[in-house]
Amino acid sequence: MTPALNLTEIPNPLTPMALLPPIIAYQTTIGSYLLVGTLGAYIWDILIHIGDDYLLVTRLWSLLFILSSAMFETFPLKRCAVAQTLVEACFSIAVPSTCLLFFLRARAIYNRDRYLNLFFLCLWLSVAGTAATVPTAITAINIGPTPYCLNVGVKPYAGGIGITPLLHDTIIFLAISWRLYKNSYTEQSFSGNIRSFITGDSLPHFSRAVLKDGQLYYLITVTANAVTVAMFYNKAVAPTYRVMFTVCNLMLTNAMGCRVFRNTKFGYHQRITTTADILSGQSLSIPLSAITGAASRSGSGLPHSNIHVNVDVSKIETVDDLLRTPDKSHQSHA
Repeated sequence: MTPALNLTEIPNPLTPMALLPPIIAYQTTIGSYLLVGTLGAYIWDILIHIGDDYLLVTRLWSLLFILSSAMFETFPLKRCAVAQTLVEACFSIAVPSTCLLFFLRARAIYNRDRYLNLFFLCLWLSVAGTAATVPTAITAINIGPTPYCLNVGVKPYAGGIGITPLLHDTIIFLAISWRLYKNSYTEQSFSGNIRSFITGDSLPHFSRAVLKDGQLYYLITVTANAVTVAMFYNKAVAPTYRVMFTVCNLMLTNAMGCRVFRNTKFGYHQRITTTADILSGQSLSIPLSAITGAASRSGSGLPHSNIHVNVDVSKIETVDDLLRTPDKSHQSHA
């Protein structure tokens, strides 16, 4: 017969870890360390890019979720059930807002395809709907008479939040890669086409940079979501381990999503376009063989070969520059 626990024999009887079985206390401590480390890494990433990301709402909600998750494991909150619901409410907003960055990326590339944009919107709504179920899926209690909290149960349907973002990102990543590949206008063998689709060798440098950013984002989100889903459905581990990887997953995907959005929105690929394609201060020799047919139809009498012109490059503009420049014709009518 196991003797009853005598609280007078414990140096600090109200220490929450002293009231838990050793294995659960160890798991809870490891989870606390992981959450605090994730919070520190995310704050560091925010401070580095605060000049560009301060208008991104997804940063705020992701920070609130990671911060509240760390407080849930380390701070005496007393009302644990209410605190857990608020923590997961932040999560329900942070995940769709992160996926929204990838949706906006696809919408910009397929801006003239209304039906495909509607399909992308339905994918994003599936992520938002799945995330909305999370606040009711996790049960939390107080650790004995202390005000500290502990997760004790997770409902199975909460695992969908790791699946729908994975499907959303997969479909959008393939759609963006396909559109970029179709714009390359290359005629190669089947293996050459596959290699070009993956590596982007036949793309302009700006499009190739966009493709590489998407590949890096997708690689990290697939890995993080796979680990999160595997841990969630592994009933051999404690509930603390099953749900704590959602915080790391959100931190990685949000940081990468903001990085991809930042590079494209603020024109950080301009240096790739201007230095790799055109040498500053040199003239380019361009053959006019492409316009000989037009010249013949116009009767200008231009010869059909050995014609070159020298072009001095005085200004290079990217798509972002053109979007930022106001339309003078619209201004004149205003």
